[in-house]
Amino acid sequence: MSSSADSRSAPVADDFVAQLAGLAPDGATAALRAFRGDATRYTQGSHDALFSTDVADLTLRERLFAAWYAALLSNAEQTALAYRERLLTLASAADAQTETTRSLLEAIAAQRAVPVASMATTDQRLAAILHHTQALTLRPAATGKPALGTLQAAGLTTRAIVALSQLVAFVTYQVRVVAALRALEARA
Repeated sequence: MSSSADSRSAPVADDFVAQLAGLAPDGATAALRAFRGDATRYTQGSHDALFSTDVADLTLRERLFAAWYAALLSNAEQTALAYRERLLTLASAADAQTETTRSLLEAIAAQRAVPVASMATTDQRLAAILHHTQALTLRPAATGKPALGTLQAAGLTTRAIVALSQLVAFVTYQVRVVAALRALEARA
């Protein structure tokens, strides 16, 4: 068992939550997080694992879309913007997807809903992922067997469904942590 002194350690490299919260590296809130270093490391480790290239059956594009949409639906504008930028960077690397991705992001953001008609023919799998993300974020009790059947019909494997559910749960947790840290930073 580790002591509290063991959990106080150097700051986590590439601490995405600290970036989202806009924490000053030498501020009181950063010091408080350093005191609970394990929580910070585990949160960043979860983020890294969920957005790793090693995740099977769910593309990075699909995961970034789900993360962006979960943050958007959670009214976490800065977090949604961060995932949007990562998604656009990924799309620009694929070259041909940049305008398609940008248009889809704008359409969803304007309506705060998935444009069913336009996506039904172009990307049924992504539409199913985004619908499930919406349900998990806003109405988790509505994600029973019929919702899982819809995901399977769209081509998602059981591993992909589990990864998607973990991702949405993590992003909604991340949103709450960032909001709490911002509040602490504002009072420090």
